[in-house]
Amino acid sequence: MSNKDQLRYNQLSKQQISNPHLFLESFCRFDTDIESFRIETLHLIRSSCSSNKYGNPEDYHYHYTCLLKLLEAAHIFYRKGKKFSIASNLTLCTPCTVDLSKYYHNLITTHFRNLSHEEIRNTNCFFNDFFSYKTLNDWRRMFSRIVEYAYRTQTIDDVLEDGTEMVIIKEYIEKLIEVIYLIDNTQSVIYIRNATTVN
Repeated sequence: MSNKDQLRYNQLSKQQISNPHLFLESFCRFDTDIESFRIETLHLIRSSCSSNKYGNPEDYHYHYTCLLKLLEAAHIFYRKGKKFSIASNLTLCTPCTVDLSKYYHNLITTHFRNLSHEEIRNTNCFFNDFFSYKTLNDWRRMFSRIVEYAYRTQTIDDVLEDGTEMVIIKEYIEKLIEVIYLIDNTQSVIYIRNATTVN
């Protein structure tokens, strides 16, 4: 890991930067499930867009930090240019991945409902779009503004040049959550197992 990477990623540990699947496994499997995290994140966004407070304001900063970690993991995958997909080669996949492919359509309507079919088959499509819309640091600033205005009575919509931008931001954040969970569910066991075998 270069010094530049150490400066670029300040939420993940050195080991997680080297192998972001370590973070994914810990977060997606032990910290919170996809739907719970989606709901908490939507509470945070709704609170920033309203003078009302949704969910538990004491949890806003924690969920903001989680979003930053997801963002950093996403950027690492983006820079590596690796393609992840539910429809992977089933001979190389875990039993979990086989189940994911078997219940493909059900998963799309329940957990991966915002990602397009193309993004589900190739996560690079999402990462390219996501980091073309905003850079890593621009996304960090946006997340920071969201949590800041979640605590205020003034809304984030009042200070954004385009009042409709938060609709787009919300969709991107939901897709970010979905793509991170998709990668974990389909690939993390394989990458962690391979990293352990090498060491």
